[in-house]
Amino acid sequence: MVDAADDRHSPLPPLILRIPVPVVALVMLAVCACSFVAIYLDVPPTARGILGVIAAGLFAVALGCLRMYLEADEEGVAVRYLLRERWATWEQIERIEIASGIKGSESVRVTLKDGSLINVPPPLVQPTAPTSRPRALARLRGTLREIEARRPDAFRR
Repeated sequence: MVDAADDRHSPLPPLILRIPVPVVALVMLAVCACSFVAIYLDVPPTARGILGVIAAGLFAVALGCLRMYLEADEEGVAVRYLLRERWATWEQIERIEIASGIKGSESVRVTLKDGSLINVPPPLVQPTAPTSRPRALARLRGTLREIEARRPDAFRR
């Protein structure tokens, strides 16, 4: 039998945030549309080349979106960008906050004790559907609370 006190201190499951699959699917749909026009419709060679470059760029964006994530668990916080990953243990983290001006938007910023920053890409924490600024900030505050909930008691301020 599990004691209720033991259940309260059990670690939360990891928080993993990714760009929603429907967003990536829409980008892939645009890749298909550009490819279809370039291959099957009678367009000039210059337009065909431009459409091919656009399709290739969109495909690279879609693959990059599939790679990006934010993960927070009892060990620390990890953020994977398009080409690299940043990881910090709770011992290294000084504070986590909502910051403005991260790629033109509000997002979550992890400040490490050595002064370096880990900025979470806004698409990982911002709503995908158009919404008001107060609702978007409320969602960010909720995400911040979820991350902080995974911080072990030994590393809380």
